[in-house]
This record gives sequence, structure tokens and C-alpha cells, in this order.
Amino acid sequence: MKLDMGRWGRLFSPAGLVLAGLLFLAPFLAVSCDAPGGYGRAAPGGTTTYTGWDLATGGTPDVSADHLRPAGQRRDDVLPPQPLAGAVLVLVVIGVLVTVGVGRARTRRGVVAVIAAIGALFLLVNQATARVLIEERLREQITAPLPAGKQVGDFVQDQGGFAFALLALVLVALGNVAGWLRLVRVPRPDAAPAPPDTAPTLPDATAPAAEG
Repeated sequence: MKLDMGRWGRLFSPAGLVLAGLLFLAPFLAVSCDAPGGYGRAAPGGTTTYTGWDLATGGTPDVSADHLRPAGQRRDDVLPPQPLAGAVLVLVVIGVLVTVGVGRARTRRGVVAVIAAIGALFLLVNQATARVLIEERLREQITAPLPAGKQVGDFVQDQGGFAFALLALVLVALGNVAGWLRLVRVPRPDAAPAPPDTAPTLPDATAPAAEG
């Protein structure tokens, strides 16, 4: 049975984009439980976890329930909405619509490759920006000396949701680039045949005309 690469490619692209979007519900960043003095609403020993959705919308991060500070002792841990995280979600939606609505394979592959590549770049920059914001917030809230050899950034950790969302976007981009290159190299079936390289031979005007 011959594998229809075009059909599989048509299914892979929206599936990969949808997966990247769904992974925004998974953890992207976390402030570890050994942060000196705790962080935000988390008491010492508690972990604060930001999902991709929290970063995109300015949502409230999750805190381990057994280490939640009393109401009067809680500090701010909500980040402002991150524009690049929101842009990635918009790109995911546009990419899915392109894979469904654009019929010409070459155009579809090229556009989706660009969308996925830009989405992956935005996701990387957003992760770095969010890390800096959290580190600054943590630095302001530290009430105990840092352990020897530790820096504030050591307590802010990337999480699996970010890694897998980035991987999904990169795979969609690479897969569509490969498909686009394959289509570019294959001549269109309706293309007109190339003209011959040699010009037609013209009669010699100096030759005597044939007698009737």
C-alpha cells in the first residue's frame, strides 16, 4: 500500500498546531520550592507554576495547596499579559485555518512553514522575557540569604509544556519546509512543454528556384 505523503502532511500540520496550542494549558515556568522565603502566595517550600495560558492572559499561577500563605501574608505573583504568548496563540489559529482553507499545496506548505517558524521564535522570546520578569519579582521578595553558589535565576525553571509546545511548532515548520521544497522540485503537470533549443532551418534565399 503506497503511503500518501500529501494526505499525511495535510493532517500533520493542523494536528501539530493544535497540539502546540493545547500545551499552553500545561506548565511553562515554575518558581521552585526551595526559593528562600517563598514567592508570591507560596510559603517557603511551596512551588508556583505558570502555564502558557497564565503568561498569555495574565492569569493567576498555581500554588501547591499545602504551602499557600494566609491571606494577609500573600505577595504578588501575577504577571501582566505577555503579548508574544498571545501572538503565538493567534498564529496557531491562523495556521490551522490555512491548513484547512488553502487548497494549493505549495502555497499552503509555504505559509504554514512561515507561521510555525515565527510562532516558535515568538515562543522562545516570550519564555526568556517571562523568566526575567519572574526573576525580578522573586529578587524583590527574597527575605532570606541565598544558598552558597546560588543565583536568583536558579530558582526559576522551564517546564515541559513550553518545551513540547516549542518542539511541536519546530516540527510543523520543518515538515512544511520539506514538503514545500519537494513540491517546488516537481514540475507542474499542466506546465507547457519547453520550446526546442534549436531554431527552425530557413530556406536559402540565394539558392536558384526550382523550375516547374
